[in-house]
Amino acid sequence: MATQFYAVAADMRRPYYVYGGLQDNGSWGGPSQTRSNAGITNADWFRTGGGDGFYSQADPNDPYIIYSESQNGSMARIDMRTGRSTSIRPRTTPQRRGGGGGGGGGGGRRAGGGGGQGGGAAAAASPEASPQDQQAALAAFAAQQGFGGFGGGAALTSNVVPPPAANDTFRFYWNTPIIMSPHNPSILYVGGDRFFKSLNRGDTWTASSDLSKHIDRNTLSIMGVKGNEPMASKNDGYTSYGYVVTIGESPMVPGILWAGTDDGNVQVSRDGGMNWTNVSKNVPVLAQKSGELYHITRVEPSHFDAGTCYLSVDGHRFDDLKPYLYVTRDYGATWSSIANNLPGWGTVNVIREDPKNKDLLYAGTEFGLYVSLDGGHEWKEFMSGLPRVRVDDILVHPRDNDLIVGTHGRGIYILDDISALQQLTSAKVLEKDVFLFDVRPGVLWFNDVRLNRYTGGSKWFHANNPLPGTAISYYLKAVPDGDVKLTISDYTGKVVRNITGTKDIGINRIQWNLRGDPPQRPANLPGFGGGGGGGGGGGGGFGGFGALFAGPPLEAGTYYLKLSVNGKDYTTKVVIENDPGMQP
Repeated sequence: MATQFYAVAADMRRPYYVYGGLQDNGSWGGPSQTRSNAGITNADWFRTGGGDGFYSQADPNDPYIIYSESQNGSMARIDMRTGRSTSIRPRTTPQRRGGGGGGGGGGGRRAGGGGGQGGGAAAAASPEASPQDQQAALAAFAAQQGFGGFGGGAALTSNVVPPPAANDTFRFYWNTPIIMSPHNPSILYVGGDRFFKSLNRGDTWTASSDLSKHIDRNTLSIMGVKGNEPMASKNDGYTSYGYVVTIGESPMVPGILWAGTDDGNVQVSRDGGMNWTNVSKNVPVLAQKSGELYHITRVEPSHFDAGTCYLSVDGHRFDDLKPYLYVTRDYGATWSSIANNLPGWGTVNVIREDPKNKDLLYAGTEFGLYVSLDGGHEWKEFMSGLPRVRVDDILVHPRDNDLIVGTHGRGIYILDDISALQQLTSAKVLEKDVFLFDVRPGVLWFNDVRLNRYTGGSKWFHANNPLPGTAISYYLKAVPDGDVKLTISDYTGKVVRNITGTKDIGINRIQWNLRGDPPQRPANLPGFGGGGGGGGGGGGGFGGFGALFAGPPLEAGTYYLKLSVNGKDYTTKVVIENDPGMQP
């Protein structure tokens, strides 16, 4: 089964865990690394939700509170300590009629009103649209009755305040966006036909008016056949139409919110979601293709400026496979294209701004991952070690600076420690002959013997742990005349490790295993398996007698690193930390 991760999330444990939803395979969580030489196995992963898994979220203050979501807005809050799953789906007043979308079904009668312009907090009625199909009705019923992956927890009253009208229903996209406020993890945002906001982790919600275009999809043509004419499998696989499909809140200023819809609306609110302004007419491709209802794939508010937001747009449903990327710096009044030299064929599924470098952008397209060092003026393919695959989501871990990538068919990839990339332009590295980057702390991970499992046959999956230790990175503008020397000293000035570095033009990266200089190996001694680089457990073990020549493990503390190139020295510090502790 292909692992099609629609969205990825990560918690703040050490090592941290990653979460995401899989097509036809529920929602899952698993460690980014283990305290075992076996690496990460299928036994280390656990299921957090059922159905078709899509969005997941992890509370940064409480790693045991996880949110998962499956089709048609069936979302749940899971407490991993107790195993209890609580449905937090925004619900209308239950409907007692056949096929109705009671309890917040995934389709049905259109809800909301006002076209997304200045919508208030209360839900309101809107024009009639296409009837709810059987799948949406089933999802709504299952959510009410607490079945399987549809959110759990039977709920017979509305959890929306103020309560919606008796005949109201809510619509939710197949993969409904649910995000946590970057300012307060108890505040959740959810997109349906409207924008939903909760101040208490999903127990109760407020709702905006309908933020979509209010289009009855039965009036739209499908492959040249008008919507009101007979056709086979009409609207098959798509429960209704007109949803919020992407949400973002400014990390700079609480309450500045962005929402994009699958029918081409881009909405912005500057008062916490009480009132919304549709700025789609200011986006060039959306203004030019207004009749074709292009899909907004991502809104990405800037970490550095409250009025800046990045936007990616998908037109492949109308045979337009071009990449569309834009940025606004004035709350959506004007937008500039930053697609520039991206390949002319391959829609953009996600755009991310690096949280520590405003010029560093990441774009996930239908055919791979791209990076820009200058705010989108120039893009470079960023595929070393990554297969040619569709990229659906990107996340930079806020503490560890790992780049986490969710792909459509090849699982989750993690690029360990991109701090050198983050510093590349902010420190004006390219203008210097030599530059020694800051070094991320290394951890002396324990070895957890409980993870020494055995699985026979072909059912055992194994992924590598990160290399033990920490990466030392430096930049060279030109090939130096002599050797590149790295020396590591303790607090007394005693040199404990000598390393000869690479001397390639550009960024060089050496992995230090947090050990001292190895003893001299006798010339006639054969090699031993399992040597590797090693360092303090967590995937760097030493089999046989190889550990004899790996160098002594060093104690936790602060060490000093010196880079010597062409007769000049460059220094920084390296911190070794103890394992924060294993769970009993």
